[in-house]
Amino acid sequence: MVALRRMVLLVIVLAISAQLASAQQSKEVTISEPGVYELSGLFKQADTVALVTIVSGDMETYSTAVYKAEVVRSFKGVAAGETLYFGPYVGVRLGWEYILFLRNASEPIKPKTTTNAGYGTIRYAEVFNEGYSSMETSYQCIFDGRDTSQKCDYGVRVCTDYIKLPSATPTFPPVTEETPFGCRAVRKTAFISLLEALGKSGK
Repeated sequence: MVALRRMVLLVIVLAISAQLASAQQSKEVTISEPGVYELSGLFKQADTVALVTIVSGDMETYSTAVYKAEVVRSFKGVAAGETLYFGPYVGVRLGWEYILFLRNASEPIKPKTTTNAGYGTIRYAEVFNEGYSSMETSYQCIFDGRDTSQKCDYGVRVCTDYIKLPSATPTFPPVTEETPFGCRAVRKTAFISLLEALGKSGK
């Protein structure tokens, strides 16, 4: 009887030891986004690259935020004048221009209910890299130059901690200065020239 008790106790101790050893083993977690991309790599990963104007947005009808945009200028995957539907990140400004790098969703997106159809069932594309593949454009007075006419221009907000530009591309402020989220402005004309070059090279 004593031997049986000892045997049961030994089995329990071994089982608890195995559980503790398993619990103490470290698990490696790989975080893939946000990743650090060369601009050319971001361009290659995207199905669509375009300068768009945001026409409207819908956070009520679908399971995620969906924005409707008109393509002003295409660099890859669409034609100027086409309509794009994209998401899922909130905070996109209606009426503003953005440069978008998008990946096509595998399936069309449908409204949650039939009573509120929204845009209906639509082809949908996703901003990726934790939102850093969506770049807002705006008029700013932070660029280099001798007077206001040179310092003020349309710029593109690029988070250069995650999107690496060619080394000769001027950013404002420069990469050597700390900025919130590592985001800086690039003159819109210069950024568009980079995208045009990538589109022509077929990358």
